[in-house]
Amino acid sequence: MRRPDDPNSVPPGNIITAVVFSLVILAGFYFLFEKPRMEAARAKYAAEQELKAAAEKNDPAYIAKKAAEEAAAEAARIKTRDEILSQEAAPRLSFETEHLKGSISLKGARLDDLMLLGHYKTVAKKQLVSLFAPEGAEHSYYAQFGWVSHEQAALPDEKTIWQVEENTAVENDPAIAHRIVLSWDNNEGLLFRKAITLDHDYMFHVTQSVTNYGTQKQVLYPYGALSRAGKPVDYMGFFILHEGPLAWLDNDLDSPNYDSVEIGEAKTYENAKGWIGFTDKYWFAGLIPGDMESMNTVRYVRQGTEAAEEYQTDIVAPEMSIAPGATVRHEMRLYAGAKEQAVLRKYEAAHGIKNLELAIDFGIYWFLTKPLFMLLTWLGNSFGIGIGILVLTVILKLLTFPLTSRAFTSMTKTAILAPQMKELKEKYANDREKLQTAFLELYQKEGVNPLSGCWPMMVQIPIFFSLYKVILTNIMLRHQPFWGWIQDLSAPDPTSIFNLFGLLPFELPQILMIGAWPCLMGLTMFWLNQMSPKPTDPTQNLLKSYFPYLFTIMLAHFASGLVIYWAWSNVLTVMQQYVILRRLNVPISLIRGRLDDPQEDAQKELARRRAEEGDGEEVEETPDPAPKKKAKKQQAGKKPAKPKKKS
Repeated sequence: MRRPDDPNSVPPGNIITAVVFSLVILAGFYFLFEKPRMEAARAKYAAEQELKAAAEKNDPAYIAKKAAEEAAAEAARIKTRDEILSQEAAPRLSFETEHLKGSISLKGARLDDLMLLGHYKTVAKKQLVSLFAPEGAEHSYYAQFGWVSHEQAALPDEKTIWQVEENTAVENDPAIAHRIVLSWDNNEGLLFRKAITLDHDYMFHVTQSVTNYGTQKQVLYPYGALSRAGKPVDYMGFFILHEGPLAWLDNDLDSPNYDSVEIGEAKTYENAKGWIGFTDKYWFAGLIPGDMESMNTVRYVRQGTEAAEEYQTDIVAPEMSIAPGATVRHEMRLYAGAKEQAVLRKYEAAHGIKNLELAIDFGIYWFLTKPLFMLLTWLGNSFGIGIGILVLTVILKLLTFPLTSRAFTSMTKTAILAPQMKELKEKYANDREKLQTAFLELYQKEGVNPLSGCWPMMVQIPIFFSLYKVILTNIMLRHQPFWGWIQDLSAPDPTSIFNLFGLLPFELPQILMIGAWPCLMGLTMFWLNQMSPKPTDPTQNLLKSYFPYLFTIMLAHFASGLVIYWAWSNVLTVMQQYVILRRLNVPISLIRGRLDDPQEDAQKELARRRAEEGDGEEVEETPDPAPKKKAKKQQAGKKPAKPKKKS
């Protein structure tokens, strides 16, 4: 019984009434007094600001300050390529070949406007990929060729206005598609010429010449340079793919990262033979000496600030002495275009350029990646790249079937032997040597090699990584459609299970974009798990059950071509395992994707063997308790029935 003064004895209805009453009072105070006061304060502040702005509009100091701020903002704004080109005062020389389209400004004679025909920025195919862009534009990137000197000679630079001697589209020439010749006289005894020829693919041949019509000897150094502002627009920064400076020098490949040197410093290769450039995921621009045996100074330079970094690769040739009345020439090549293996290999053979195809990142398993890359390219040209991926997967599965068969057979047999191994562990729990000996005898008796399930899988790991690299780097997948909703095999699946694959009209964050093909891949992986023997370790079995969900989430943001390959590979593996399990007489249902527990079958098999290998004593059957008369007749002298063997 509670005391009358106990606070807990207050009826709940009174408490609710008090709370509601309090809320009504607070709401009334807010709407009747506080809200009108706040609105009046806001209106007063807005009126004051309007009067202040009207007064400032007529203030000359304010007008000048506002104009200066707008001008500074406009100057700081990064302009597009088209804006820079439209604002240039100097004329440009345009060119167009089967694969390239661009122009060269007469101011500086830089190759700073280059687009790749047949390659577009998006799947919509409205804007061409712009490889080079003028200085000052967003993602500025250009090539420049010229001369440097230790003396005070007047040399052409980025402000020099060149004169046009020739600008011709060459017809019916298998080697040259366009030719441009520029000249500039420094009026101090030196006449500079620059002849640029384009072939029908992606190679520029730049021949620079200097004529000394003065009275004194001159010493000059020819150079070529590639400069870019910031990292490329499609930069991935993924450890498995190299993007950045790339050089083949003195029979060695060097691939430093963009940030491998400090800002304001350079990585220099003295007296080096070879080429250098920048490699992107699908594009490559490289400087290549005309004489591959020449010894040059090659550099990679990082400049600018943390907010606006600039990168440059350049080649400076040895000094060239020009006597009065003499002319010297220097040739350098520039590859600027798509990373097409056939084109790169063609230039290697035609010009003696060593390992130019290494602009494509084949990785550490290059001995596998290169042939797979070539095979997928051939299949893509023959059947289309989507069908090519499926056919390539079938070929690889057929080639690796013997290894897969041995590995899976060993795993299944090991699972079947699990009960006997458990008994041996209990029997020799305190004697490790006898346990190992017993294990070896069991393996020999059953014909199981415990290592045979491991090394075939180790052989297949390099194949998987190589094929992953091929799908990641092969330009044939870029913007190429597959059946249905896949319009770009190099991009992730654009659908998501969380909006019912586009049926619900709302956008989702990137992390929730788990498309239809990743879900199909997860289902095939789950099916494959059901077809595989269960690990004896409960922890391993638990981890294995989570793999399909984990890989579905991971691969949802990878290229859809890779996800399609993986899903199709899982289906083929299920078929392979079905064949292997039928050989081993293991009960299985392919349609349901269920493998009967081999350990349960092993228990039955062990009991059967022990019954057959008994000591010869007959095992009496349990007598039937019902027919007692039959038992009495047997005691009277009739022969007892032989016991049946247990099956």
